[in-house]
Amino acid sequence: MPHKEDWLPHREQDLVDFFELWLAILLDTLKQTAYGWDSAECTGVTNKITAFLNARSLYEAENSLMHRVAKDEAKKEAVDAVREFANYAVRFNKKMTEKDKAPLGIHSPDATFTTHGTPTSQPDIVVDNTVNHFEHRVRALNRGRNDTSKPADAYGVRYAWQIGGEKPVSGADLPKTKFSRKTTHVVTHTEAEKGKTAYYAACYENGKGEAGPWSPIMDAVIG
Repeated sequence: MPHKEDWLPHREQDLVDFFELWLAILLDTLKQTAYGWDSAECTGVTNKITAFLNARSLYEAENSLMHRVAKDEAKKEAVDAVREFANYAVRFNKKMTEKDKAPLGIHSPDATFTTHGTPTSQPDIVVDNTVNHFEHRVRALNRGRNDTSKPADAYGVRYAWQIGGEKPVSGADLPKTKFSRKTTHVVTHTEAEKGKTAYYAACYENGKGEAGPWSPIMDAVIG
């Protein structure tokens, strides 16, 4: 199996074919529901892929420097969007089987990422408003260092949250979750949720998706 950073095709025509398959899957609303994908995030990725495919078509029709630069920029944005989506919505998605993930180029994690046991580190979290007050920035803090670095037993962070209602006892009780390799995650809320309290928690996960202890639950008002 290729290194985790090499799972995307290198030859551009192969990448085009691969992205066309991604488009078909991401635009399938039945799959979005079955896999728990956010439709807006799917649209964001498909827009990046489509922009690259269109830019490449223009470049093939007129092989100019301007079109080549535009194609290469669109390609980078599409690759980055696909990698990010694969990491937080596909690679450790427990609603997807290995058969579901395979057409997207994602296979079982190799031994490099399965050697660690279940994380024992417990993060703390901090929740801040962004400039847009309908966004909360959730940061998972490494207790040992009081910063956003990941401890040695963590491959990534599982974020969880709930809007309104009673404060849950544990992060495991929060209904909305998302995995990320990043130790900062932004949650976007809607105008209809203004004034409600959102509850957040996070835990570290290893390369097999095994979770460590949840952080204390923090709350923040939306808006």
